[in-house]
Amino acid sequence: MESKPARRATRFMVKYRGTECLNCGHPLDLSDRYCPNCSQLNSSKKLTMRDFAEEFFGSIIDYDSRLLRTMSALLLRPGRISLDYVAGKRVTYTNPFRFLLSLAIIYFLLMQMSGDFRSLDRLNLDQQAQKVDPSALNLELDVDEIPNAEARAVLDSLQGKDSVGLIDRFLEGERKKDSAIRANPKAYFQSVEGGFTGRLVKKSEAFYELMRKDTLYTFEDAAQKYGIDSTRENRMSFNGASSLKRALSRPGSFVNDLISRLPLVTFFFLPVFTVFIWLVYIRKNYTYTDNLVFSFHNQSLFFILLIIGYLFENLVGWDINGLCVLAFCIYLYAAMRKFYQQGHFKTILKFVFLNTVFFILAIFAGLVVLFSSAITY
Repeated sequence: MESKPARRATRFMVKYRGTECLNCGHPLDLSDRYCPNCSQLNSSKKLTMRDFAEEFFGSIIDYDSRLLRTMSALLLRPGRISLDYVAGKRVTYTNPFRFLLSLAIIYFLLMQMSGDFRSLDRLNLDQQAQKVDPSALNLELDVDEIPNAEARAVLDSLQGKDSVGLIDRFLEGERKKDSAIRANPKAYFQSVEGGFTGRLVKKSEAFYELMRKDTLYTFEDAAQKYGIDSTRENRMSFNGASSLKRALSRPGSFVNDLISRLPLVTFFFLPVFTVFIWLVYIRKNYTYTDNLVFSFHNQSLFFILLIIGYLFENLVGWDINGLCVLAFCIYLYAAMRKFYQQGHFKTILKFVFLNTVFFILAIFAGLVVLFSSAITY
């Protein structure tokens, strides 16, 4: 009777195991397949191409299986994945922080690839602003052409007090300020008063006006040409004006740059929002990190739905973004009920409150990102 050929030896066989980890030197038993200290495979067998390929594809398959389990749990079991992860079942799923960052990057990359934002560059808002002559604007109002009687009465009273010319006087003041900046920039910068923020704004406006008049590549150019003091405040103002001018000159490129920053903004925005979740559920036996995991999982689901909506809209032509938002609201409510184990009434109140806080923080964060991007572009 013929004996079956022996199975080809692999790096997992007992005869290749050692009593000391080759990576960190931790003592091992022959029963240890992996080092308990650094998790390296306990094997002294020389690495072959077959071993290398097996490890490579094995790690990919293992990651894919965790990814699929994470996706199915997120989509089908609201709140369950957060409960499992907090309870210690973490090898089963992908890391929630890295998973969210990956989804955010994918979504905003899709937006950049599909949006023809660079076509906005030809608008050149900076050049268009230079073409506008405020003195050429016709700001006179014919009260008789106003259909509303109350509006006509208000305008009549304003005209009687010579207040209709407020816009004209404002524009005249702006023209005088611009003339003062151009006539003696050094004196204007020395005369700027107020708080730090107010001085920065005024000096940035002055630098922007000088840039529209002349070509200034660096602060040293402005300091040498106009005798402006080389202070940190003046340099910050110049950099802000320079960034604003570039943003207005190339609005499409600025939008692309802004979108590229949003994944990291999302990643750092959620920890701030999680503080409010932790405060609302402070009586629950959850740490801040537990609430953060819950927040990251829900936001990951939101990006998955956004990506699905984007693909349907661009590949099939169906706009299902409204349905995706509605599905997320239902999912979020179910996840809050499952994770925090509270009744419908309390969950509804906290759902409304937390979403209101989320939108307020999102608007504030958006304004901060827009402003910071404009002055650092």
